[in-house]
Amino acid sequence: MYKRLILVLSVILFSACSSMINKKTLQLPTNKKYAISSFWNYTETPMAGLRASSIVESVLAREPIEVHSLVDGSEKIEEERNKQKFLINKKNKAIESGADYLITGDVQEWRYKTGIDGEPVVSYSIKVIDLKSDKVIYSSVGAKSGWGYKSIGVVAQEIATELIPNFIP
Repeated sequence: MYKRLILVLSVILFSACSSMINKKTLQLPTNKKYAISSFWNYTETPMAGLRASSIVESVLAREPIEVHSLVDGSEKIEEERNKQKFLINKKNKAIESGADYLITGDVQEWRYKTGIDGEPVVSYSIKVIDLKSDKVIYSSVGAKSGWGYKSIGVVAQEIATELIPNFIP
C-alpha cells in the first residue's frame, strides 16, 4: 500500500517539472560564421521572442564559434507583422555580415501559470539555416515548466542549453 502511494507521489512530483526536448543530432563546424536573429513570438507575452533569442545568444557565447548578433531592439520587433518578410530580412542581413548560417527560432509559450505556485512555463524552437542552400539543417524544440521559485529566464536558459547543436572543431 505504502509502496504504491510513494510511487504515485514520485510520478506526480517528477512530472511537474518535466521537459520534452526534440533534438535532431547534428554537429556544426566551428570554423564557419554564424548569425543569430530575434525569434518570432507566437505568444501573448510582449517581446518573448526577443528575450528567448538573447538568452540563446548568451548561451552560444560559451561555444567556440563566431556569432554575429542580428537581435533587434523592441521597437524593431513590434514593426514586423509578417514572419516571411522578417525571415527574408534576417537572412539578407546575415549574408551581408558574412555569415554561413543563421540561427533563428519561434517562441510558443512564455508565461507564469496562474495559481498558488505561479510556475514558469517556456516553450520554443531553434533552427539553423544554411544560407547558401536556404535549407533548415537543424531544428529542435523544447518545453519546460519549473517550480515556483524559478524564473522564466532560468527555465529558458535550461532549454537553450539542451537545444543548442553540438559544434566540432
